[in-house]
Formats: sequence, structure tokens, C-alpha cells
Amino acid sequence: MNISVSLVKEKSYDPAFTVMVSYEDENISFKNVTVDVLRQPPRVTIRYPEEIQSVLPKINSKKLELEILNKIAEYLLNAGGR
Repeated sequence: MNISVSLVKEKSYDPAFTVMVSYEDENISFKNVTVDVLRQPPRVTIRYPEEIQSVLPKINSKKLELEILNKIAEYLLNAGGR
């Protein structure tokens, strides 16, 4: 399984973030899908586009969400250190 997540810095301002996600496993793959993330403690809301809604139950969505949250956490830590 390959997961790639990159933050779209031009469209990401705390608490609203935009990420580009690519996913590939044995059966399903998608590339450069734009995902919106809203970080409102204590909850994070991840909004997937319609084009991948149908495949979400078939993939390891928890792993995908962890990768998305990890990328946002890295961004926040790096931005805070400047």
C-alpha cells in the first residue's frame, strides 16, 4: 500500500487545511485528490470529494486519515518554529 499526502500551503490556514492525497493498493488507486480538513478541537473533520466516496469503505481509510493528520501536524510544528 502506498499513500502520499501533501499540504496545499496556499489554501491551508489553521483551522482549515487542504491536502492532495494519492492512494494505491492491490485493488484501488487514486491520485491527486483534493481533501478538505477542518481542525476544530477536540474534533477533526475530513471531507472527501464525491469521486472517492464510493471507495472509502474498501480501503484502509484509518491509515489514510492518520497520514493526513500527520502531515498537518508536521506543518503546524514547522510553522510554529519559525
